Amino acid sequence: MTESTYLHATQLAYDTVAADYAELLRDELDTKPLDRAMLAAFAELVQAPDAGQVADLGCGPGRITAHLQSLGVNAFGIDLSPQMVAVARRSHPDLRFEQGSMTALDLADGAVGGAVAWYSTVHTPPEL
Repeated sequence: MTESTYLHATQLAYDTVAADYAELLRDELDTKPLDRAMLAAFAELVQAPDAGQVADLGCGPGRITAHLQSLGVNAFGIDLSPQMVAVARRSHPDLRFEQGSMTALDLADGAVGGAVAWYSTVHTPPEL
């Protein structure tokens, strides 16, 4: 499977289910104390005064981006699916979301102080 093949298939799948996915997982962190603890530890590590923004790669509907923001992290999201980005922007209009691929980020070296890819690398074929 080529990179463009799996990226296209992943984008199409998430474009198709974006609204339902957002609704299904909207409150998921409420029932996952370990996930919240890991995100809180990450937030603590990236909150140095000069650390810069944090990129949520594969942000989906923006729930992790918003959670990080609630912890004081200057976070923004990037997702492959334009429909997921649209849902994220509607759900969290005060946050920044962009369409893009984590395999080809449009970010300068040193532009971010951290990155999180919450369940986002699962779509990468092992051979890539």
